[in-house]
Amino acid sequence: MHIMHISDTHLGYAQFNLKEREDDVYDAFNYAIDTAIKDKVYAVIHSGDIFHKPNPSGNAMHRFTDAVKRLNEHGIRFFFTLGEHDISRVRDRPMPLIFDDLRMAEYIGDGKVHKHDKVVLVGFHKYRRGEIDTLVDKLMDVEGMVSAYRSDGYRLILVMHQGLYEFHGYAGELSMDALPKGFDYYAMGHLHEHSSKNLDRGVVSYPGSIDVIQSDSINAKRGFCMVDLSTGNTGVELVESKPRAHIHYEISYDRLKDDIDRIVKELQRRGLTKKPIVYIDVHSDSTVDNAHIASNLARLNEHALHYTWNIMIKGLTGKVYTERPDIDKELFSLARDVLGSDEEARFAIHELLDMLSRDALEDAVDAVWKRFSREVAVQ
Repeated sequence: MHIMHISDTHLGYAQFNLKEREDDVYDAFNYAIDTAIKDKVYAVIHSGDIFHKPNPSGNAMHRFTDAVKRLNEHGIRFFFTLGEHDISRVRDRPMPLIFDDLRMAEYIGDGKVHKHDKVVLVGFHKYRRGEIDTLVDKLMDVEGMVSAYRSDGYRLILVMHQGLYEFHGYAGELSMDALPKGFDYYAMGHLHEHSSKNLDRGVVSYPGSIDVIQSDSINAKRGFCMVDLSTGNTGVELVESKPRAHIHYEISYDRLKDDIDRIVKELQRRGLTKKPIVYIDVHSDSTVDNAHIASNLARLNEHALHYTWNIMIKGLTGKVYTERPDIDKELFSLARDVLGSDEEARFAIHELLDMLSRDALEDAVDAVWKRFSREVAVQ
């Protein structure tokens, strides 16, 4: 019995506002769906952040609909929970739930038992930091809910979209100690780098994101997990989605032309099927001529889809962009610096700014008031 575990697909995300990068995310997602069909998996589990925004574009909705429809045609059930990117702060029904309404997929983020032949799934949607105590209380009841199924030989799977301290101290929200014991597999989402740890009889696993999303490390492997539940020992294998290459170079301002020649030759030698994203640090002992750097780097236009460059002067750094920077990433970084946390920055950029851009002023005011009221209550 093999299942596919995928997470943090962020359909609709376009790095650097490039259509090609949006298509890269769709390609990676379709590769996962093609693999599920080819390998005839038992089921596909998505542990949240299906879409990049709570109000996904028509294109993102179409791509997801087509994928789920293809799985249905091959008798493969799609189970999912919701991440923070899927959930709006305002009183609105999350878009992915439409697929549960249409019986095309099954939402399992309600904390209830869901049976599929000899598999039992229990899932929870994303809980904000101020709600973690409520989530922990609910998790305490889960072992009792599934104990009879475990005795009858069912495979047990817990699905969540939360950060665990043991995997990422900064992004952690609760400890593995809070997870109910006795599950064969813990299908986690939220953290964008693949990692797995054993817990009791099972495996806790993050597949990570399927492509580079916002501030993700460019060096981490991207893909989805194939989970073997055919024996008592759960097996987990990461299948890489083979995303567009992201390459980082260090060059010297004093050897600018020669270093760019070296990069061009290396890119030509690699013969990549897709033009890569290139990140360049330009090192110098003194001030530089930006126009001189830009004119030399322009030679990369033929060999890279997009490139950004940083000026690295002793004791001083400054970031310089080509025509289209990753606006989402930069806004998020600025918001995080000002507000002091990833959680507050996500609310400001991914939710509040989105509502204001749609002139949904009443929704924005309502969201801010609810957030303020909750923070006051927590204090």
